[in-house]
Amino acid sequence: MIKLKIMKKLILYLMASLTMAFASGQNCTADPQYTIPGIYPDSTTGLAPAIVGVPYSETITAITPVDTCIVILFPPCTVLPVDSVVVDVATGLPPGFTVVSETENSLPFKFLGGSTSCMLITGTASPGDEGIYPLNVTGLSWATVFGVPTSQPFVVDWYQIEIIAPTNVGTLDRNKFQVKQNIPNPFNYKSKIEFYIPYTDITTIKIYNVLGDELKSEEIQALRGINNYSLHASDFTNGIYFYKLSYSEQTITKRFVVNK
Repeated sequence: MIKLKIMKKLILYLMASLTMAFASGQNCTADPQYTIPGIYPDSTTGLAPAIVGVPYSETITAITPVDTCIVILFPPCTVLPVDSVVVDVATGLPPGFTVVSETENSLPFKFLGGSTSCMLITGTASPGDEGIYPLNVTGLSWATVFGVPTSQPFVVDWYQIEIIAPTNVGTLDRNKFQVKQNIPNPFNYKSKIEFYIPYTDITTIKIYNVLGDELKSEEIQALRGINNYSLHASDFTNGIYFYKLSYSEQTITKRFVVNK
């Protein structure tokens, strides 16, 4: 009886150890807000910029579809279950940056059909690395057609990482309404405006061209503390613009430049 109890404790200990080892081996966690098959952040949102000297960490959520439609001989296509999606190559990362999947530390990464997983990009940019780094991810989607494994190539080429100097990053005074200069500026893809409000309230942002014409007006339900608003170059032609943020009875205006 004593030996049996010891064996049970040993088995429980080993199971707990294996569970902890598995948990510690998880490199990233998929964002639960995404439920539709695809890659997130999407092409509109893009990846966050990296700042020289600041550790960078960006999670990409990958939701693999359950099935796909393949043209076997003639259209229309035939719906078949997805066996897996395999990422074979990822190029264009800034110097010293690496990418891993949820459970794999080196390419290729395999995602089973109908699964939700993630990839994690990490690294720390050095002085001299400033610039834009377009990323290119390629691989194969696999399905079984009449008992034969069949693949379709895919390309994800809408991501980029912009590395900016720390001198472009300001600080916020948390005792009053403050608005940072958007970064990066000028920009050719996406730029972020960071602002702080002392109390949760509606904040209005308006965009103007150099002639003073109002191009956009949007109300934001901003929360107390730091908030972010994104500008997208695709919404503008090349040129100089102004953004005006209004909170309570205060208004702050700053200039930005689009150069695609």
